[in-house]
Amino acid sequence: MAVRLMMRPTVAPMTTEEFCRTTDPYAIAADGFVKDGPWYDEKAPRLNCNHHEGVERLATRATCAQALMAVRMGMYKRFRDADGPRADVYVNDCDEDVCATWTVFSHPELATQTFNPAFNRLVGMVDMLDSTCGAYPLDPDSRIAQELAWIFQPYRRFRSSGGLDLRDAASFTGIVTDVSNRMLEYVVGHGERIALDTRYERIGGGKGWTMIREVGEHGRVGAFRDGIEAYVIARERSDGALALTVGRISQFIEQFPVPTILADLTEAEGTNAVHGGGTTVGGTDRVFGTRLTLPRIHEVIANAQRKHGVQV
Repeated sequence: MAVRLMMRPTVAPMTTEEFCRTTDPYAIAADGFVKDGPWYDEKAPRLNCNHHEGVERLATRATCAQALMAVRMGMYKRFRDADGPRADVYVNDCDEDVCATWTVFSHPELATQTFNPAFNRLVGMVDMLDSTCGAYPLDPDSRIAQELAWIFQPYRRFRSSGGLDLRDAASFTGIVTDVSNRMLEYVVGHGERIALDTRYERIGGGKGWTMIREVGEHGRVGAFRDGIEAYVIARERSDGALALTVGRISQFIEQFPVPTILADLTEAEGTNAVHGGGTTVGGTDRVFGTRLTLPRIHEVIANAQRKHGVQV
């Protein structure tokens, strides 16, 4: 089996045309590597599994669930050569969805076992949590929440320590490998549990939304539990830029127009940084972050709200 992880953390999301032009057949773009909705090119073959751009977020499976469905429905009958399954999986992040997606693609023997309660539950929970950016109403004191906290602990610690900002391919690959190994431990009944650290602080906000900084590794969970429905999560990067997650728990929170806010932040940036996402959640450029100040970010968001008739 020749299924390879092609970790490219310094590569900004590319178009479908760029991806098809620069990759060989059997290439798979995963979780925002290509800034387009899901597609399949049967001639190459090539595949894009994504739930960020060009989709209705809550109506679209997370990348790991798209991968699971693809494998179970025969993807490796087409993505294969004389030696068996073949795929080059391109990613530029190492978050929970990427880790789960890689586990699915690299372990088709697990994915094709349709009656596999632990594996199904694991992918299903990552699907719901990642689709909502962690806003899915899961009790942080529940067993499954604490099991997931243990599984993804390497990534959470890596993010909290500033490791994401270095964009080092070997480090990113190591996180995906460590998390994938914990997923396999969980599936065979050897997983562990840890308590969630849901501490956060409010550092700003406006009409119907709150800006927070995560103090604990699961700070956003605490914010959602406290009833915050529209938010900006700000994190200081080691290079002096900010990383922002801009979101609302669903499209029904109309006073916080996420797509407009992301487009306006990109325009205000005036650089190569492109801030993107879907209908309910997005964020700053994974490579560049944002150099906008907090007051300027507040101003951009307020102006975006005014465009949509919100009195601020």
